[in-house]
Amino acid sequence: MGNKSIALLLATTSAVFFVFGALIGVYVIEENKNGFVTLNIKPLLIDEISAEKISANLKHLTSVPHVAGTEQDLLQAEWVRDRFLESGLDEAHTVPYDVLLSYPRHGVVNTVQLIDEKNQANFTTAGRQPPLGTPQDSYDKVLMNFNAYSGNGIVEGNIVYAYYGRDVDYEELQKRGVNITGHVVLVRYGAIFRGSKVVIAAKWGAIGVILFTDPKDKAKEGRNFTFPDSWWLPGMGVESGSLYVVDGDPLTPAYPAIESAFRLKEEEQANLPRIPVQPIGYDEAEILLRSMSCENPAPPEWVGILDTNYCLGPKPLNPDWKVRINVSTTNEMRRTYNTIGILRGSVEEDRYVLLGNHRDAWTFGALDPSSGTASMIEVVRALGHIKNNNNWRPRRTMVFCSWGAEEFGLIGSYEWTQQFAKVLSQRAVAYLNVDVAVGGNQTLRGSAYPMLKKLLIESSKLVPNPNAAEIAAGRKTVFDTWAKNSPDANNPGQPAVGNMGGGSDFAPFAYVVGAPTTDFGYTAPSSYPTYHTLYDNYQLASEIVDRGFVHHQAVARMWAISAADLADATILPFDIKSYAAFLNDSLTALEDKYDEQLQQNNATFKYFRASVDSFSKATNDFSEKTLDTINVEDLLEVRRVNDRLVQLERFFIDPKGLPDRPETNHIVFSVSANNAYGSDTFAGLVDLLFEVGNKTEAQDSVTWNKIRQHLSVIAFLIGEAARSLSDNLW
Repeated sequence: MGNKSIALLLATTSAVFFVFGALIGVYVIEENKNGFVTLNIKPLLIDEISAEKISANLKHLTSVPHVAGTEQDLLQAEWVRDRFLESGLDEAHTVPYDVLLSYPRHGVVNTVQLIDEKNQANFTTAGRQPPLGTPQDSYDKVLMNFNAYSGNGIVEGNIVYAYYGRDVDYEELQKRGVNITGHVVLVRYGAIFRGSKVVIAAKWGAIGVILFTDPKDKAKEGRNFTFPDSWWLPGMGVESGSLYVVDGDPLTPAYPAIESAFRLKEEEQANLPRIPVQPIGYDEAEILLRSMSCENPAPPEWVGILDTNYCLGPKPLNPDWKVRINVSTTNEMRRTYNTIGILRGSVEEDRYVLLGNHRDAWTFGALDPSSGTASMIEVVRALGHIKNNNNWRPRRTMVFCSWGAEEFGLIGSYEWTQQFAKVLSQRAVAYLNVDVAVGGNQTLRGSAYPMLKKLLIESSKLVPNPNAAEIAAGRKTVFDTWAKNSPDANNPGQPAVGNMGGGSDFAPFAYVVGAPTTDFGYTAPSSYPTYHTLYDNYQLASEIVDRGFVHHQAVARMWAISAADLADATILPFDIKSYAAFLNDSLTALEDKYDEQLQQNNATFKYFRASVDSFSKATNDFSEKTLDTINVEDLLEVRRVNDRLVQLERFFIDPKGLPDRPETNHIVFSVSANNAYGSDTFAGLVDLLFEVGNKTEAQDSVTWNKIRQHLSVIAFLIGEAARSLSDNLW
């Protein structure tokens, strides 16, 4: 299709959406008691949100590295605050927390070396990524390659290649006669959270970990077609990232890092890594692999596309050669900042719809996270413009959150939600997270709690498709492309909306507050290859991933529309019937897999099933007898109904936490015990059943008692959630 044809098509589509916007109602519905008009602002948001302004925001945000706890962190927090205020928010503040962060020691390079029989370094890693593409004026502020919270010191040993570093990979090594104890493991990024790889490696006896990305995963079109010619990872690109496997400030677990907080000593925090860990580029990993004897070749599926044999080790090719890791990363008390902006509601000022994105990055962070930050600033500007020009305010208060120190373990968002947990548990309606607004340009991806999945789907139907080729194929909205590329196997014609896991700032709202949450953005079939590297910069965003910033614009529109729906709807758009269906399907899957095993060991799903059935009936009754008949003019009745909807998710929070995981307390959705990025449904139960394996009650009575107890807790809390929708006490 020629440029003129595409331009005509886009212009025609824009006109269609303009007319459509007029039809769906850009008009004054009423004037509320405080004198503000009530508008359907969704079409106004579609028109107002600007791709050019998002681009300008991103260019500023990526002009310098902005690692949490640095001078640039504060400067950007203040810059975001100033943008919030100039857009017309009622107030905006920077909120400081003094927390334990981690950095490479100034002037010292962390290295991996091959040491020969004379104790001489035959090879030494560079320790820094070379600049490529458009020059970055602030390159000198980029930190050396490191993994936050790594143990420090020098270790020497032979190399064992452990694939992705999962338990199953070490079990395979064990089957092949490879002992891990006392050796250094070479592990590929991917499959599970990097911090989980280190925990597992230490458990199996490794004395150090070397992390690398194989080009098979992140340079799939060959090593000669990488950034800046494409988005693929170059050979000296190195992924940074935290190794801390628990979220929040390490020294103030479960409580906020405010001035009066009691702080652990660093050595008292058992979840901090003790062994040294260093990430390297795949050009460097290739040299390490070449140094290994291939008496134990790797399984075929473990083999990447580097120009070398993939061998398991630990025997070196040259006798008496070893690998040495020298890490001087240090943990330090530093101050990081959240920026919080508030647009007060006109009717229910004490009910909060929250939007959030983290601001800190390991380097320039164009896609992660600044694509989200740039988009949120534009959402705020658009809402402020509508407020200032139409005498409009949202029905409920909107809170905009720019988090600090997310990359170190969701620290900014965890400290804030811990500080205000009691208030938020009463007043938070929902939290809409956008971590990476644009990590690719193929389709939308979204995750949500069941009550909010319909909200995402319906919002996507209102957003014009940013892809001209998709429009030409008849797919005019974001929804159309999403449904085509990510179809829901159980609901034909609908897109698949995933479940919430971990690894971003929705987690404390989901697992501390118990608020319904979402996370979404544009993506490709896999995560973008230059993630957490020097090459995640403005050039990548503007010239390769999203020319014209139209996908950023689409995400910002969807974010704003979803938030406006939650903030302005008289009755909250929570789909409680979908929650009941989800619980039923999840329990059925558990019954199919484990029912016979439970019965053989004096355990049962009986009460769990009864509670789920009760919940299904309660949601049906509430929908048909309350939601469908409510008098929306009765403010007290509206408030009563909405409060029940808001509080429903809280009933799935167990204040005592899951078995052996007191920091994780949502009985339905929880972060996986073995992967901080993943999630399990009914994780507490699944973890216990995995732990007990094929052992009977006679062989492991302790774990079977935990299983029976947790089944009773699940049944009780789901039953109470059902009861909460009724007017009756019992």
